[in-house]
Amino acid sequence: MSLSRVLVSGSDGRIGQVTVAELQAHGYEVTAADLQRRAAWNTQIVDFTDLGQVIGVMQSQDAVVHLAAIPSPEAHTNELVFSNNIVSTFNVLEAATILGVKKLVLASSISALGYAYRHRYFHPQFVPIDESHPLLSQDSYGLSKMVGETLAEGFTRRNPDMSITSLRFTLVVDAAEREWLRPARDNPPDGAAAFGAFWTFVDARDAAAACRLALEYAQAGHEACFINAPSIYRREDIRDLLAEYFPGDYPIAERIRGAASPVDTSKAQRMLGWSARYRWDGQLAAETGSSN
Repeated sequence: MSLSRVLVSGSDGRIGQVTVAELQAHGYEVTAADLQRRAAWNTQIVDFTDLGQVIGVMQSQDAVVHLAAIPSPEAHTNELVFSNNIVSTFNVLEAATILGVKKLVLASSISALGYAYRHRYFHPQFVPIDESHPLLSQDSYGLSKMVGETLAEGFTRRNPDMSITSLRFTLVVDAAEREWLRPARDNPPDGAAAFGAFWTFVDARDAAAACRLALEYAQAGHEACFINAPSIYRREDIRDLLAEYFPGDYPIAERIRGAASPVDTSKAQRMLGWSARYRWDGQLAAETGSSN
């Protein structure tokens, strides 16, 4: 699959801006598209809930990285979060089918598991969590990501030669987010969203690298991968955190202790050749020999 022209939706967002730069640095011709211009490039103003606009901006593209979405259920009504995210994802997949675009990368989320914005308590079925763990969302945002992955499955049944990768991003950390993380390492804010991602994180630059590597994965079909660092950002032992926030009787692997992430990314490593390079503080993990 020869790809040179790539559309990035949500190009001016937290992941989008770094992804556009990452792709340009690796020789891709990028079309940036978003609802608002916030970056230095010539962003195309596109409403991805409008199929006509999506078809218009996707013409002549070889691939799509679809990052445009309402990123949580906290600032908008439930029906808007769900409908926006689902309709925009459907439109990208439908436009790709109409135009013959075979390669798509979709932004899914660790929220698809259901813990970040849960309405009722439930604990993991096993730790570490990997892609075999069921998606059990209750909220509008997590459900939109669950259904987004179901749409991807359906479109690959409709188009067997289509290659779609859903990246389940966790808390994406850039310079602004690091200022929130510093005090949160010891004094986390209240609310399920703070611990529902299991204290995992991914540097924005690592998230962008995952988008690029997923573009280069050409196997037909749909695959989903968790994208997070191998450590947590909290100072406490992960076993103490799990016992406090997720009490219950479920198996925890022996290796999950200390700063180890309870969310396994070995599938992304095997399939995409991706691994996290940056710590929560923005430093390269190799600089200290640790990712904590």
